[in-house]
Amino acid sequence: MIAYVDGGSRGNPGPAGVGVIIEHPTGRRAEISQATGVRDNNYAEYAALLVALEYAAAFDSGSLQVYSDSEVVVRQISGSYSCQSAALRDIYSACMALIEGLQHFAISHIRREQNAGADRLAKEAIDRATREPLNDDALQVDIGVRGTRRLVPLEQPG
Repeated sequence: MIAYVDGGSRGNPGPAGVGVIIEHPTGRRAEISQATGVRDNNYAEYAALLVALEYAAAFDSGSLQVYSDSEVVVRQISGSYSCQSAALRDIYSACMALIEGLQHFAISHIRREQNAGADRLAKEAIDRATREPLNDDALQVDIGVRGTRRLVPLEQPG
């Protein structure tokens, strides 16, 4: 399974959203665009990765290749940088726990232009969040798996 992920916020922090494109080995393609409340950009980038990891877990995929334009996320997840931000520690740990459950995981940095689809989905989510703010006490990401609604709670940082 291949995932292109992007997260962003309008303001730092501000209304935030994630965009994820999943390419299944069968050729099926899934697109996820979800508002995540008021967040900073780095948190939104991690939230996008978390959505991809949860999606892979929901489909019992043993393998996931992730492409992200966030150098921070790619370098922290790959171990080049340590995650020292208290605001990111919980979501980083949640991502690492899901990665440990995969037989094969790789994450690669790509240029923003190569991630245009996920970027578009993240911007659409931010636009929705700007028009219709979420209740931060009930943040969840709907990954719409197999016709059911599997929800991934996004914990408030701090």
